[in-house]
Amino acid sequence: MDLFRICSCFCILIAAIFLPVSAAESGTSANQTINDQFVVKLPADWSHFAVNSFAGMATGVMDNNDITNVISIQVYQNMNCSQVIEENLKVNLDIFNAKAGIASLSEPEYGTDNVTQYGKYSDGKTSNLFLRLIHGNVVAVFGSYETMDDAKEKSEEFSVIAASVIPLHPSVNELCVVENQKPTPVPTTTYKPRPVPTVSNTIAPTEAPVS
Repeated sequence: MDLFRICSCFCILIAAIFLPVSAAESGTSANQTINDQFVVKLPADWSHFAVNSFAGMATGVMDNNDITNVISIQVYQNMNCSQVIEENLKVNLDIFNAKAGIASLSEPEYGTDNVTQYGKYSDGKTSNLFLRLIHGNVVAVFGSYETMDDAKEKSEEFSVIAASVIPLHPSVNELCVVENQKPTPVPTTTYKPRPVPTVSNTIAPTEAPVS
């Protein structure tokens, strides 16, 4: 009987040690291709679905264990042709905020190819907005939270997901292509002047008269 109890306790102990590990592993992230539009790295217990955001069609990704944690992902065309990265990001940020109806609450935090900002939606909720420039695309990843504390609490998870988004079909802003084109060089043709014949007007010297 004692041996049976010892074995039972040993099995319970093993289960107690390894079950949390298995639960943690179930949430590991992996790349998912969404609607053949972009790739995003999501935990295994997250799902995605189509949403209609303020700024246009987007994809919502949701933590199935926390259905209030919904993040929207949208890919749209770069709206500025500036080669200065911060100026380019600021233009896209302002345009996105105007379309989405977001009032800025924080100063933009610029990265090498991205910008992060907290804002306020018209319904009073706080937005966590991450914009990233990839060639002709602007990737916008944004969430809606009850308070700023909620938004900041999710910021690490949010940033990891936001930074993992890669568009599958880079768009080309034709306006930028035209503006960034170098002028067509004028063909260099070697000018060879036409030879002008020289006329020799040689006058023979007048001979002195013989006296």
